[in-house]
Amino acid sequence: MDIAKDLALIDLLCARDFPGEHERYHTAWLGPGHWPDVSDCYAYEVALVEGLTRRHGEASRWGTVTLEQRIERGEAIPEPWGTLTALAIDVRTWIEPVSGRRITIAVADRDGESVPQPWLAVTESDPP
Repeated sequence: MDIAKDLALIDLLCARDFPGEHERYHTAWLGPGHWPDVSDCYAYEVALVEGLTRRHGEASRWGTVTLEQRIERGEAIPEPWGTLTALAIDVRTWIEPVSGRRITIAVADRDGESVPQPWLAVTESDPP
């Protein structure tokens, strides 16, 4: 579990060009991928949040319930926000000051059958 490595990845994705005109975001799974205990995943998320808060100030914290309701009504939610809604309920977002990109961290834990895993999205778009 290397917080410094994941923070460096976040820096890289904030600076890297996006893959294409219609794909204006980067996503990545964070952490080791296998947790000795589920609580270790949430502790890792806390450490990532602390590192990003030291760099960029307090995060905006929000939930995806409203986006989920909009999806259920048939509204198309742009990526990466649609995927984020499917993965997590609780989300934290910072704005990286140099690039202006949104850094969003969440633990993908909506699926009760899968092991929770921290997930990252870096994008130029605000949540819809």
